[in-house]
Amino acid sequence: MSKVSVSSPDSGNLLSALVPPLALDRMGMNSPVLRMKPVNMHVETPAWLQHIPFAWWIVSQVRPRLLVELGTHAGNSYFAFCLAMRQIGLNGQAFAVDTWRGDEHAGAYNDEVFEKVDAINKQQFSSFSSLLRMTFDDALPRFKDGSIDLLHIDGLHTYEAVRHDFETWRPKMAADGVVLFHDTAEYGRDFGVHRLFAELARDYPHFEFKHSHGLGVLSMSPRPRGDLGLMLRPAGWRESPLGFFRLRRERSIRRHFRDMGASLRA
Repeated sequence: MSKVSVSSPDSGNLLSALVPPLALDRMGMNSPVLRMKPVNMHVETPAWLQHIPFAWWIVSQVRPRLLVELGTHAGNSYFAFCLAMRQIGLNGQAFAVDTWRGDEHAGAYNDEVFEKVDAINKQQFSSFSSLLRMTFDDALPRFKDGSIDLLHIDGLHTYEAVRHDFETWRPKMAADGVVLFHDTAEYGRDFGVHRLFAELARDYPHFEFKHSHGLGVLSMSPRPRGDLGLMLRPAGWRESPLGFFRLRRERSIRRHFRDMGASLRA
């Protein structure tokens, strides 16, 4: 499969910022890179499947030199990131960190899950991707401070656990890096990602998808990479009449990626 290039239209186009369909085009949300066929869709663990097109888009914007995922399970999210890195032609590295034993939210599972993920990784992405079968804390010393451009946190989802993961890995983030949090729209079974994300939204630019259990996007910098600035709410943003065009654009973006994700399984 040939590499796909992603370009951004003129940033001075005010009309595209106001009209949602034009805004989607301006931000590259109709790019060919979002129409790829996934290399892995483990339907028995469907929670992340509808976010795959967004994974491709966020990689095209962040263009990570170093990507780390905390909590990989069957690989739906991780291999989506890896596929985008390969197809765009990024010269970067990717690491998946997981014990592949499960937890109280994902449930326990045997070595068969890891073996399948390992086989796909070796066949498709071994030139730049590595699996680290260990705890998140044990993996910390392997990464330099300020080195991670894109971090996906999808481990144990209690408030205490996800807060610990964010705080311990925050020093590893690049100054303008991006953090993704899965399950921000889950409120039962002691899930606390929504609570942490609401707290962080006071201090960081952010955006949240509600479909497929929720996905939160957080920029470490007030000046996000690529076209993320057109998408993310400023830190501490509050709804007001002056935010009408932003809210309309947000609804369009959420609907766009929800529908694209749903079409993968159609």
